[in-house]
Amino acid sequence: MTIRIHPFLPFFFLLAAISAYAQPGQRESFPYGCHHTKSRIPLEALPLQDDRDASCGSNARSDSIDILNYAVTLDLTEFDMATVHAECEVTFTVKEDGIGVLPLDLLKLTVDSVKWQNTLLNYEHDGVLLNVTLPALVNIGDTMEVVVYYQGKPYAQTTLRGFGGFYFEGGYAYNLGINLNGVPYNFGRSWHPCFDNFVERATYDINIITNGGRKGYAIGDFLGETDLGGGEALRQYRMDEPLPTYLAGFAAANYAAINEVHEGQYGTYPILIVGKPADTMQLREDFSYVGDAVDAFESWFGPYNWHQVGYAITSRGAMEHATLIAYPEGVTGNGPTPNFNALMAHELAHHWWGNVTTMSCPENMWIKEGNAEYSSHLFTEYKFGKEAFLDQVKDNHYNTVLRNAFKDDDGFWPLSGIPYEYTYGTTTYYGGASMMHNLRGYLGDTLFSKGMTSILETYKYESVDAELFRDQLTAATGVDMTSFFDDWIFSPGFACYELDSVRVEPTAIPEEWKATVHVQQKLRAAPHFHTNAPVSITFYDENWNTYTTQFMMSGEFGSADLTVPFQPVWQILNDDNRLNLARVQDKKVEYGPGTVKFDFAEIYDFEILQSSDSALLSAVHYWAGADPISPNPTNVKVSDTHFWRLGGILPADFVAKGRFSYSGTNTDDFDYNLLQNTDDSLILIWRPNPSAPWLQYPFYTKQSFNGKFGRIYLDNMLPGDYAFAYGDLPMATALSDQIKGTARISVYPNPASEQFSINGVVPGAKRIHVALYDMVGKMLKQSTVRADGGIFQCQMDIPGLAPGMYLVKAGDEDGRLLKTEKLVKN
Repeated sequence: MTIRIHPFLPFFFLLAAISAYAQPGQRESFPYGCHHTKSRIPLEALPLQDDRDASCGSNARSDSIDILNYAVTLDLTEFDMATVHAECEVTFTVKEDGIGVLPLDLLKLTVDSVKWQNTLLNYEHDGVLLNVTLPALVNIGDTMEVVVYYQGKPYAQTTLRGFGGFYFEGGYAYNLGINLNGVPYNFGRSWHPCFDNFVERATYDINIITNGGRKGYAIGDFLGETDLGGGEALRQYRMDEPLPTYLAGFAAANYAAINEVHEGQYGTYPILIVGKPADTMQLREDFSYVGDAVDAFESWFGPYNWHQVGYAITSRGAMEHATLIAYPEGVTGNGPTPNFNALMAHELAHHWWGNVTTMSCPENMWIKEGNAEYSSHLFTEYKFGKEAFLDQVKDNHYNTVLRNAFKDDDGFWPLSGIPYEYTYGTTTYYGGASMMHNLRGYLGDTLFSKGMTSILETYKYESVDAELFRDQLTAATGVDMTSFFDDWIFSPGFACYELDSVRVEPTAIPEEWKATVHVQQKLRAAPHFHTNAPVSITFYDENWNTYTTQFMMSGEFGSADLTVPFQPVWQILNDDNRLNLARVQDKKVEYGPGTVKFDFAEIYDFEILQSSDSALLSAVHYWAGADPISPNPTNVKVSDTHFWRLGGILPADFVAKGRFSYSGTNTDDFDYNLLQNTDDSLILIWRPNPSAPWLQYPFYTKQSFNGKFGRIYLDNMLPGDYAFAYGDLPMATALSDQIKGTARISVYPNPASEQFSINGVVPGAKRIHVALYDMVGKMLKQSTVRADGGIFQCQMDIPGLAPGMYLVKAGDEDGRLLKTEKLVKN
């Protein structure tokens, strides 16, 4: 059975006497952007019906009732009184027999009546939930329409950081479909009766009546405008693609329209931008890269599925209403700046991530917001190139995710399953973007594009959770995404990888070398070591030619044998920023003395004092604990939060100075754990490489400001690892002597069983020759290593040597013998 009424009549309204209401004379200023909030807004928990919860809204209703279409007419002719008169025809069917009540969400608007085929229906409305008693039980296969007539002063978040609702503000009338402090977040209920959740999708007819020269715009296709007389006009729109309520939107003002056409990869799309008449010329400039953003996203994610690209300037925003994005006027007027482009692209990207495929519950908000934010990075790459893209990726990860997400969101949270009150926080938006970059790093560009496009195609106009997202990626790419999701999506925190040692030897093939790399995984606030992670390593030869490859890493320690097409003299992990990790790094090319600004590594006032040749300088800041001291008889406490590595390809006479800062005032400061008392016993420790023991660095002075905050000045900053520690550790006095001109070399462990290391500082040396002899003078092994800044390190494997006494000799490139030391083989 089908129960139908006559076609919707947009001109019928119940009018009610309305008291006059004066709009504030000036709009409040507020931070602009997508509906991300750094400072958590207190939630307003609205009265909930039994089937609704904070996490997933009214999803359960959608198991028994399917909304097919909303036909909404808004009379905005009492604009100056901030009052609306409206009617909404709700067309629905049912998924189970015996449905007698239609529960709808409608917030703080007065319901005048509810009708079915011009017959009044009984209803109950408590200002939040509208329960409509149906004229008969509705069964599977039945379709029915009810019309709700309502009016009043709509609700909107009008505080400084308020976001969401039906606004009469700044000369605009419009809605924002998300309420940042609402339970649930969806906010279709602020302007029409609906099922306000993320899973229910319906088509829309929207009719807007205005006066005073205002024009109404809405989502969907424009059907036409009718002059109603008396200065009133009706504009009608139809959206055939099914949407959840948060994506439906309208806007009315004294708008002027900018109409353009863009030829995309998959079709031709009209571009509509509406703003105040005096702003149209500027808006053309502001939005000049919209077409490039369409092209960027189509190249990664497939066709733009909508009939129009649209932006309506409003007093607040931004909000990704499908085909008519509500865009805040406060960010316009300065041209296509990087910040403007990022927001423009983010909102447009929702027309793939969110508007086509969205999440089923707020706990997986990263599916739309993380992807939209990363898409804004992809736009940068498409339009402005790889270098600008990597700058944006690293700036996002370092300055926002690593530095601030755990502060903004009161802790480290997984992307999937994030607590409700942090749904729209820094972790979701910017942490989500970081993890989507990692997803691209795991899959590579081709499979990343293939997998993401397959999700949009398979779940077009549907909702997914993290598990469905994972499984579809696996099916589409052939790559098991279990480890990635377990490590980066379902768990908080970060991994990082430290290059422990590299052994290089020639192969039988000319110009080919075998590099055996040993790597340690470290963690920041993560519950377990990551598995099946693709780690990239870049090798450099003496002429700075590079070769980048990758290996798979699982667990705390790992090694790999790699083939390199030249003899490498230096190597570094993640030089291509394939992954966003708990480490940030800078690489600089310098051509002599001068100051160096590290963008991310947090080494300050760095100055090259002496350098006779160009220097390839690398600084890495690990946001994970330094290796402990072992043995540690004096119980020195080493930083468990961060340490640095300085290296690169440096001239032999390279001399530099720099500064570290420490802070332990607040619980979220890096050095809080070390500075439980004061900084009296805070020391700087150093090692030339991970195989060497930590020692107190001899060339620094400490400047304390309040016992919890201060600076460490390094008069001579050598390559190696640096960390803060608390306690008493022997000074690297031998190193001090070496800097003064005396070569000092160490061999360890001694005795040795399987392998030994030899390292030291030889002022002025560029290469060191190391050889192992038996006691009758026969050379058994030899190796030549580069001495960067006079510092070198070499390892030799000796598993096949008979136990006994041997000699280790080291010399420079001029043939001078620098060191002879006895080595005991166990």
